[in-house]
Amino acid sequence: MDSFTKHNHFTAHGKPFFSIGGQTHNSSSYIPEDMEVSYASVQALGGNTIAVPVPWEMFEPEEGNFNEAFVHQLIDGARNHDLKLIFLWFATWKNGTMEYVPSWVKSNRTRFQRALLKDGSPILQLSAHCLENREADARAFRRLMETIREYDAQEQTVIAVQVENEAGILGGTKRDFSTLGQKAFEDKVPSVLIQYCQNHPESLLAAKWKKAGALQEGNWMEVFGRYGSEAVTAYAVASYIDYVAAEGKKAYDIFVYTNVWLDGGSRGMRSNLAGLDWPSGCAGIGNLDIYRAVCKALDTIAPDVYLQETSRIEEVYAAYAQPQLGYPLYVPESSPFTAVNSSLMLEAAGTYGAIGYHIFGCESVLNPDGSLKEGSLPVMHSFRMLQNAAPLLTGECKGSLHTIIQKTGEDTLVLDELEGGWKASAYFARYGNDWGSTDFAHETGYSEGDNMLDYQAEKGRGFLFQRNKDEFYLIGDKLRIYFQPSEPEDGSIPVHLSTAEIMPTNIEFLSVTEGHFDESGEYKIDKVRSGDEMRHGIWASWDCGVIRIKLLSF
Repeated sequence: MDSFTKHNHFTAHGKPFFSIGGQTHNSSSYIPEDMEVSYASVQALGGNTIAVPVPWEMFEPEEGNFNEAFVHQLIDGARNHDLKLIFLWFATWKNGTMEYVPSWVKSNRTRFQRALLKDGSPILQLSAHCLENREADARAFRRLMETIREYDAQEQTVIAVQVENEAGILGGTKRDFSTLGQKAFEDKVPSVLIQYCQNHPESLLAAKWKKAGALQEGNWMEVFGRYGSEAVTAYAVASYIDYVAAEGKKAYDIFVYTNVWLDGGSRGMRSNLAGLDWPSGCAGIGNLDIYRAVCKALDTIAPDVYLQETSRIEEVYAAYAQPQLGYPLYVPESSPFTAVNSSLMLEAAGTYGAIGYHIFGCESVLNPDGSLKEGSLPVMHSFRMLQNAAPLLTGECKGSLHTIIQKTGEDTLVLDELEGGWKASAYFARYGNDWGSTDFAHETGYSEGDNMLDYQAEKGRGFLFQRNKDEFYLIGDKLRIYFQPSEPEDGSIPVHLSTAEIMPTNIEFLSVTEGHFDESGEYKIDKVRSGDEMRHGIWASWDCGVIRIKLLSF
């Protein structure tokens, strides 16, 4: 395989670009008038990127006849609305089926073979074992990448391309029972997977291999036991996707990834059956090792996160955020209407180093008059905070980043042992008897406590960035930060730290300002805080931009 650049983040003209945006509905790109709503929705949310499908059937309606004007039109639309663009190649796979395959492929089942059930029935799925399927897809994808390069390499509107969509078999079977599929199942397991198990003895794949006897060779059932029926599919799908990606990168070597319909992770889901509860062979947590062993052209493997339980979401983030292995975290699809997602997207960026975060079905956030629906406001607030924090998240500013997330039921989060002997307490409810003050444009920023236990309520969240010993940047919403020096090591508690009402007034600020980072990364002051507006903790609202805090050391 050719050697390709390994991209660790999105870029625009050589600079890191933190992508915040929306993916359109599945059919929006077919009609230009629909796309106008799509662009408006991303702009209303405060995003900087729109993700748009390129259906294979639209790009190559007849074999060898490519509709390049369709691609040009979408690039022009993004440019006209000052948005970056991610193309989604809907080809062999879309949600575990083949809905976007051209009619000339669908109608020729002899040349373009289908996956079959055990009884011989065909399903809505091209076989991953059929080379004709793979070659046709790869030729079209390479032409797509050539089209993007020729039209956009200079301006770089397109920052990434997704290869396939939620690939795998969603059709009531774990594997393809066609002649090609059966032969693959009976063949020996490729040595690359045995070697991966040996080199990564703590991996999930190695655990399954050891459970089956740690054989050095054998067919899929012999080497992996019951898991072999999905493993053979995962290997075929991963190899197929990587081949398509490699062909595309030969034409234009930009960021390329594939996205994932998640499996049930460590806790499972429903009946926990591949092929029913998730597409068999997908790059879910249970199959990730196979993809990492096989896929060399992909820049990352990106989970679609519609989960609503915090520990499950964090398990996904941890599994897919593997920058040391060359796989940064990027979430290409998530819910546009949940407070949980609005909080956890900051967790993804701050704690897990996500390089971008998108919601799905962006047009759905708009009312008929073009205003944002109330349920989408938490996501808009988080998008605005991510935009403000982008220079901190991409590493353009040097320092220590701390993520602040209010979990359901929490009233406080303490960031202890900060540089310079500081401690910072984030309060999400009132502090002692003090409601505190804000400026004339904001309420107190505290909850009255009733939303602490409300799972669906928008929660306090943000980032505290320590630039140097006594200088901090705060970006957040629904919280206040109280700074104090760490207590003496002899066990005494100074009086000015022991009383909630007087502690804030004994911390001396050199300055507290609201501002933003300009294009060069320099901080620009938009507003100055003083008096009551900084005395009772440093309050943060999503629309305050970047709050810079300069403290005077004790």
